[in-house]
Amino acid sequence: MILALWSLSRPRMLPFVLLLPLLGAGWAHWEHRLDLVGVPRLGAVLVAWTLLHAGTLWWNAALDRDGADVLFGRAAPVPATTARAGVGALLLAVGLAAMAGPLAAAAAGGAALLSLLYSHPATAWKGHPLAGPLVNAAGYGLLSPLAGWATVQVPATPVALSAWPLLAVGLLAPTFAAQAFQGPEDAARGYRTLVVTHGPAACLRAARASLLLALAWGCGLAALGPVPRLCLLGAPAWLLVVRGLARRGREASVGPGVAQVLVLRMVAATAFTVLLAWLDLVWLAPARAGQAPGG
Repeated sequence: MILALWSLSRPRMLPFVLLLPLLGAGWAHWEHRLDLVGVPRLGAVLVAWTLLHAGTLWWNAALDRDGADVLFGRAAPVPATTARAGVGALLLAVGLAAMAGPLAAAAAGGAALLSLLYSHPATAWKGHPLAGPLVNAAGYGLLSPLAGWATVQVPATPVALSAWPLLAVGLLAPTFAAQAFQGPEDAARGYRTLVVTHGPAACLRAARASLLLALAWGCGLAALGPVPRLCLLGAPAWLLVVRGLARRGREASVGPGVAQVLVLRMVAATAFTVLLAWLDLVWLAPARAGQAPGG
């Protein structure tokens, strides 16, 4: 049972999930020009998000009972205790997040509720054409970075609020890309997801549109100054991802391996953009202020 639950939690996805609260904490440090603070609170949030990830996927596995490979995972038997283990993980996650403060606890509670609505048999929002993608955008793109921001315990700023939805819009892209290869399974379960109603090419077009909107949004913020202007150098990396989506969209079908490569390219482009922001913070911003780099 333990081995099955471990496999169903898709541990290869976990680093990407933990990147989201880390981005939120990093943004708070950059926005307020702080040295590293709140490390114990951030640690509690990262453990909480590990449990949220496991609980979410256990509930998803209990609903779908996949018989084929899934994104960043393989088909595995679903023990009878999987749903109960999911509830326990989600509740424990909220309790751990509370150690980082009420805002982090609220973010974890919201994410746990979305997980249940997404995969509970009575609601099964994952099979809805709009609710499913919006749950992923809100849970991963809004609540996860909010939990990371909360660990720094600084007030929100207009700049932060203007950039906050950017990640949610961008995360619609991997949601649709991952959905592109699930058409037969979703149809068999009676879901009305985009891949069922319009096919894999439509999913990749939706992923491309999400990325282009997020890219335009981010470039606008960088051009105006709220986001480090050096991040504009990351635009070509994102355009390469968009080009890859367009090329795959002309193919007849998309397998889980292709979807995984597309998601990994998005992660790589994100990491490159974050690196550019870090270089701006550590080297260019102090130089503009007449200070030693890294000061």
